[in-house]
Amino acid sequence: MAIAYVTTANTFQQWLISSQDLITTANNLTDGGNTKTFYANTNVVVGNNLTVVGNTTITGDLTVTGNITLDVLGFDDLHVNGSANIANTLTVTGISTFTGVATMANANVAILSGTSNTAIYTYIASVEASALAFSIALG
Repeated sequence: MAIAYVTTANTFQQWLISSQDLITTANNLTDGGNTKTFYANTNVVVGNNLTVVGNTTITGDLTVTGNITLDVLGFDDLHVNGSANIANTLTVTGISTFTGVATMANANVAILSGTSNTAIYTYIASVEASALAFSIALG
């Protein structure tokens, strides 16, 4: 039978069982490996560095204050199943592929290249030619 807390009124056997329960719990925290799960029913604050070895699943929100550094050696892809809101500067080095509609409000695009760019310039040229022919026709 579990007791709420140990006092001087408890028997030696109750003290022994309580102490052994504490030792077992401490051993599970340090030596549990993959067979034990630690559940915290309150907030957990890590006052220094936190290193996680193995896979990590976060259910709920993850709020990060400061910077996130993704290790180039072990990091391959970033998958976002939803929206990604970037409030400051996004720098992309390498090739970017947009599938679907890409909306860039107030964008300052310095360089357009590739077949899509050629199609844009071809369309603009045809619109300019049509506008010129229309203005000549109007006299």
